[in-house]
Amino acid sequence: MFILLAAASILLIFVFVANAIYVKQNETLLYKIQQHLTYNSEDWANYENNQKILASNPPSESAITEVLAAPDKYDLYPVNLETVPEKFKKEEIEKIRKANFAALRAAKNGPDNEDAQTALVRFVGEQLTEAIIHQKLNIKVGTCYENPEKENNFQCVSCMILLYNRDKNKWVEAPNGDNFMRNAYDFAQGSEGGIWEARDLSMRIPFDNALFKKYSPIGIYK
Repeated sequence: MFILLAAASILLIFVFVANAIYVKQNETLLYKIQQHLTYNSEDWANYENNQKILASNPPSESAITEVLAAPDKYDLYPVNLETVPEKFKKEEIEKIRKANFAALRAAKNGPDNEDAQTALVRFVGEQLTEAIIHQKLNIKVGTCYENPEKENNFQCVSCMILLYNRDKNKWVEAPNGDNFMRNAYDFAQGSEGGIWEARDLSMRIPFDNALFKKYSPIGIYK
């Protein structure tokens, strides 16, 4: 009898919560309950901000496809030499030598974390928005370098980014193992003080060890 009463009480509570909590089309009731139980003010602010971005910039299938099909043939993306297999390390070092990183100029003005996240949400689309909302991730941006390929923009910079998990307080390589993000992007402003827009990386930049060290647990990343 006690078990039946307990089960009935739980069912009534669940029905009440289901009617009291608004659930969006791309969310589940259990997720909404988890939100209300665990989210702090920062989490809610981040959630609302990304909902507004998604509402004002509906993702298209072409935007997501463009990121997934980013041209590997350009081979521009930064590589951490500490994790490269020994048989490929010499090749990567030669690529870095030819890139002449000494000639790069650090950008005096670039997107901050919020600017970069907003730009990438617009560029990548729903897949990134879902990861930010459901997996409590944020975009962190590293050192940016001036990129001469402005394409009629006021300015363009190239920067490494990482996905930071607010629950685990560290960077994550891929949301739930789905590696749909690149580790670096171009960010451009159409006019001085304008909003930043993201695009695929167009020039080689060095691996930002300082960025990953900053958002790694002590002793995990050297």
